[in-house]
Amino acid sequence: MSTAGGEDSSSSSRKGKEKEGENRREEGAEWVGEVDLGELYGAAAGWVEARTSCPHLGSLPPADAADLERVPPPDSPCSRCHHPAENWLCLICKDVLCSRFVNKHMLCHYQESGHCLALSFSLVFRM
Repeated sequence: MSTAGGEDSSSSSRKGKEKEGENRREEGAEWVGEVDLGELYGAAAGWVEARTSCPHLGSLPPADAADLERVPPPDSPCSRCHHPAENWLCLICKDVLCSRFVNKHMLCHYQESGHCLALSFSLVFRM
């Protein structure tokens, strides 16, 4: 079907969508075809993103050398179910518990204790 200007309406529709897609693209975003990689990776997709600062850091108790001795090694299993992978270290009490992708023991620990700072031991092995 042609428009008044002699242009095919499907061609006109495609151009409109292309222009619409260009308007959606944010400067600095990484795109592959029509997919914004920021929507596939990161917090928008449910991933945990590392932070360089956090308002909860003030809730950490003061640490001394004895506290550092209590930090378990990164290959420690979950203290409740003994699962060997996807474990987190609670930075308040130094307990090691499994992730929400295993048995959710760290999530339960947060809900029970209010301890809101944890370090993923999974990331330690990737570095």
